[in-house]
Amino acid sequence: MDLAWWHWLVLGMVLVGLEMTVPTFFLMWFGLGAILVGGVMLVAAPGFAVQFVLWAVSSLAMMGVWLKWFKNPDRTRAGQAKEGVIGIAGLMTRPVTETENGEILFQRPVLGADRWPVLADTPIEAGARARIVDVLGQTLKVQKI
Repeated sequence: MDLAWWHWLVLGMVLVGLEMTVPTFFLMWFGLGAILVGGVMLVAAPGFAVQFVLWAVSSLAMMGVWLKWFKNPDRTRAGQAKEGVIGIAGLMTRPVTETENGEILFQRPVLGADRWPVLADTPIEAGARARIVDVLGQTLKVQKI
């Protein structure tokens, strides 16, 4: 059984197209692996066994990298206890005054969000850096750095 380079490209495009209709987000990696094999076939002419192994290995490697990157629980810290986020610093986007809560922006999501309403013991102006000292429900208590 011999497959031409364009067979792999068509298979790859069909799998990537199916990914748009199937809400699983794994067919894309097999489609991209097939497109990669089609590209290799343009340069070299390996046998079918080598083509199949290259497709399987590249597809599984891409899927493994994706799973490791996006299934990493430390990326968003969602679901962690408040002790896990105390001390993280962010940038004040709205000032904290005696009468009004402010807002802080983090480079990476903290407890699932990158923007949080905050309060503080002393006023903090917008543009200042502050760090988390406590979590009070849906509001963070911060202090100026």
